[in-house]
Amino acid sequence: MNTYEKFREMMDNQIMLSFKGEITSDIINMVLQIMETSLDSVSEKGNVRKKIFNVLVECMQNLYHHAEAEVDGELDTRRAMLELSYDNDYYYILTGNFIKSKEIKPLQERIDRVNSLSKDELRQYYRQILDNNRISDKGGADLGMIDMARKSGQKLGYNFKVVNDELSFFDLKVKVAKKKEKK
Repeated sequence: MNTYEKFREMMDNQIMLSFKGEITSDIINMVLQIMETSLDSVSEKGNVRKKIFNVLVECMQNLYHHAEAEVDGELDTRRAMLELSYDNDYYYILTGNFIKSKEIKPLQERIDRVNSLSKDELRQYYRQILDNNRISDKGGADLGMIDMARKSGQKLGYNFKVVNDELSFFDLKVKVAKKKEKK
């Protein structure tokens, strides 16, 4: 595929941002600045904009704190990918990163639990975790997934691809409605 074909594919799929590499604090700041400009270009304002930013920040924090290093020859890098696209109804935030294969089952259980809860149950679960002061080994309290589901108002999409005995690739897809959905 040549550069023009790649450009057309990105335009046709309404990809606002696509990133692959190591997630650092500088990259997070840069992505948020780019997203501010990109959302201006599509005239997105108000509550939807806040939701997109909130979900994007949570996704990037997950990548920053939870991506595992992939050993590639002599290199030991914590590579990840992030993409933001849209269609007529939704914005889509897609992330992908390496995780330890042994973490698949507990992560899947946490996401499935979050996806099984109603809006009110998510709020209660969020408060319960805050009240219990439960902090994980990596410094989080598992609030990110709950917050993404609460802010997006959608179920979290995910998939795992086993890479080798040690690592798997985890992809997460969060969608944010462009307009307030009718109940």
